[in-house]
Amino acid sequence: MDQVKVDNYLRENPGQDFPSYVILDEEHCDKIRSALFKKLGLNPLAGNLKLVTEVDRRGEISEDIGCAEENFDLKKALLSSGLRSFSEFVYINWYRYDDIDKIKLVDLANNFEAIWYPGPDDIDIFDDSLGWILSVSHDGIVKLLKM
Repeated sequence: MDQVKVDNYLRENPGQDFPSYVILDEEHCDKIRSALFKKLGLNPLAGNLKLVTEVDRRGEISEDIGCAEENFDLKKALLSSGLRSFSEFVYINWYRYDDIDKIKLVDLANNFEAIWYPGPDDIDIFDDSLGWILSVSHDGIVKLLKM
């Protein structure tokens, strides 16, 4: 998580703590990437950029869900995408599955506008099942990849 997001949140919400999150270490990111390469049938030697582009290419646009809309509800977006069960924690991929944060789904959902910034942020959200990835582009387009 960029420190600027934390600082902005604290400035805009005096007296409140930024939601708790964990920055995954390199080893954990490697395990996630390896599992995703395997699930997608990709050669890991293709590189992290290939993984990102394949997730994007295979994701289906959710026409009725957009993050640029006011009052975006992440849980509602997941449910309307046909997903019915979620882990307590989810992961946020910020780059090429080498910069990943772990956060409670409820905290991400309740503070989405403080975590995802339209313009600079392209993120992928997933849980331990690695059965789905919800991608949110910098312009608010939402795609879902079910695996």
